[in-house]
Amino acid sequence: MVFGPARDDDLDALVSIDHASPRPWSREAFAAELGQSPPTLFVLRSSGQAVAFVVVRIHIPEMDIVNLAVRPNRRGRGLGGLLLSSLLGEVASTGVRTVFLEVRAGNEEALKLYRRAGFQETQRRRDFYAEPVEDAILMRLEMSHEAGLKGPRNAC
Repeated sequence: MVFGPARDDDLDALVSIDHASPRPWSREAFAAELGQSPPTLFVLRSSGQAVAFVVVRIHIPEMDIVNLAVRPNRRGRGLGGLLLSSLLGEVASTGVRTVFLEVRAGNEEALKLYRRAGFQETQRRRDFYAEPVEDAILMRLEMSHEAGLKGPRNAC
């Protein structure tokens, strides 16, 4: 597996991967992300093909994860965790210290992934999502200042 910024030739794969999402992004939305500098769209590749992606917004010292997906036929193999850890390792040296995201309350697999990575629930937005109506769970991760990600900071 190789992690890195998405390329223009990843566009079809990105649209295909996200097609399984409850509210998939349009081809135009992905094309706009591909044009961003510095990059906001990263992929995990297997045999040269994008199998997972993540879209971020970075405003040092914070980062928002706005979309993350794994190709449906590749789920359950640890790719989401590999994608997330690769991303966090990549941005640790840029000054990102706090990472935020929101996830559907019913997305148990994503919640497990984020909790394993050290994210903590900070808030719930009742009935935030439509089709189906679900709460949004807002989560946050405090990254270590030393040598990249070491999980959540200890309070001591």
